[in-house]
Amino acid sequence: MSNFSNNLRALRMSNSISQKELAKKLSIDFRALSRLETSVSEPNLEVLEKIADYFTCSVDYLLGREDESGLITIKNEYEKSELEKINEQLDSVHKSILLGYATALLQEQKRLA
Repeated sequence: MSNFSNNLRALRMSNSISQKELAKKLSIDFRALSRLETSVSEPNLEVLEKIADYFTCSVDYLLGREDESGLITIKNEYEKSELEKINEQLDSVHKSILLGYATALLQEQKRLA
């Protein structure tokens, strides 16, 4: 199953809502929602936005590109090793400055989206 399918199912179940109820609230066909949850089909942008709005989460979270805290997940080993280097080589003051800068960039990106 895809990250999207797993996240959609987990959100639906944690909110104690059936597929039929959710499909009705999203104004989509129940069978279409079932296909999304089982990775038989992929959502279009309109459906992604409806689901994100309903569960008050980001599209990136639904797609598995962001964790629950809003941090973008790292899928590339090169990126992980770079972050490990930063963590090892920067003192706490410079880590704090870097984190503040990264947070500001992410906020600006979300504002522009």
